Amino acid sequence: MFMQVSEFSKPAPLENQIQTSTLQASLKRFVNQFSLVGGCVLRFCAGQQKPHSFAYWSNAAIPEVLFQLEAAIAVPDRLAAQPFEIFPIQANVDSLYQVYACLCQTSPQGRDYLVCWQDAALSDHQQYGIGLYAQTLSSQIPAPTPERQQIQEALHRTRHQLRTPLALILLYVDLLKATAVDRKAQEWLTNLRSTAEEMHVSLDHLTESDAVPVHEPSNHDLRRLLEDCYQGMKPWIEQKQLTFVYGNQPLWLQVDGWKLKQVFQNLISNAIAFSPTAGQVTCEWQAFQSEVLIKISDNGPGLSTEDLRLLGTPFYSRRPGGTGLGLSIARQIVLEHRGSLWANNLPEGGAQFCIMLPRNN
Repeated sequence: MFMQVSEFSKPAPLENQIQTSTLQASLKRFVNQFSLVGGCVLRFCAGQQKPHSFAYWSNAAIPEVLFQLEAAIAVPDRLAAQPFEIFPIQANVDSLYQVYACLCQTSPQGRDYLVCWQDAALSDHQQYGIGLYAQTLSSQIPAPTPERQQIQEALHRTRHQLRTPLALILLYVDLLKATAVDRKAQEWLTNLRSTAEEMHVSLDHLTESDAVPVHEPSNHDLRRLLEDCYQGMKPWIEQKQLTFVYGNQPLWLQVDGWKLKQVFQNLISNAIAFSPTAGQVTCEWQAFQSEVLIKISDNGPGLSTEDLRLLGTPFYSRRPGGTGLGLSIARQIVLEHRGSLWANNLPEGGAQFCIMLPRNN
């Protein structure tokens, strides 16, 4: 089997140093190219029993997270492992698969492993591929540091502290819905519950990003994503007496729906914020054979020369109370989808943000 080494020679750095979705795609190519059943990249931090998963891919229908963690839990017992040494590990559950680990790097704070599973003993070619891929990972995954461990622990504490009040909000919303008789109140409570549920999902994504598998893109209706954004911001739109215009024809895209919705929420909220009272926010799209062009525009004051020059720069914002991170995150998400994001001023006044996305990722 011919191996294209260049495919694995430059995996992208991991988010905040680790670009998880890119690493996931690289791992998928590695697993398929060397005919493995599955693989994952794990970090064992000193003093912690539970490993963190940077990326995961399996071609088998098995209880994925359970098998991944149970199979890998024996890895720290192999203290004598040398960098890039491949060794078998014993899963703590009955399994049809043979599990192997390869040490990518070690430091006083912890160790990183490439863990692979296969339904037969590894061939020489597969062992060569695992060793090669582990070496490329070692140059890209930052060594664990006490500071990163502290950040991870803080995220876990934050998640724990916020889940309880979110659960209470959902409970009280349900109680209010059961007693509310006004149709408008029912609509507001429905939107409030939807928003709270989205916050719950976002909290899990943002605070457990190293511990959950990255989802592959799936089919989403662009019109439905924009409709969800509109419903969530409807009270604000009505308060400003804005007209919100968007297409009524469905258009299916292969995307990460949760991430792309963040992009739309950011751009639409900016359009609402800068629109004058009784203004208009427009979302339109044009489908081509392999791409789609999405335009979100308003009739506000438009963008200055400095705005256009610094578009997407972290911590730059003209919006009152803005952090300047929204557009930076939006641009990163669009780039992860192999798309592009840019802005311009409309001849009749107002700003327009454009997104070009491939229809299949």
